[in-house]
Amino acid sequence: MHTAEELSKVLKVLGDATRLTMLKQMQDGEQCACSFVDCFDISQPAISRHLKMMRQAGLLLERRDKQWIHYRLNETSPFYPIVIELLNNVETDVADCGCETDCAI
Repeated sequence: MHTAEELSKVLKVLGDATRLTMLKQMQDGEQCACSFVDCFDISQPAISRHLKMMRQAGLLLERRDKQWIHYRLNETSPFYPIVIELLNNVETDVADCGCETDCAI
């Protein structure tokens, strides 16, 4: 059982189309933060804010590799089954963009 505050925080994160699309892309595996900048028509600071919200909600884990940060879904999150169920029902129109820099995922 989750508190209303915990669930509210996760639902707020999941209530944004950009964040849902980012999570959907991470469903296939780890993604470099720079790949999201290449995919979406928004600034790098905005991408960072989205990633921070998802990380603070416990939905993401990060791995640092020099100056690059790679993100993946947190499979140990108590909300992981809910997130996966939701993502399995999401269609996105953003292709898997990949990273155009030398981040070497």
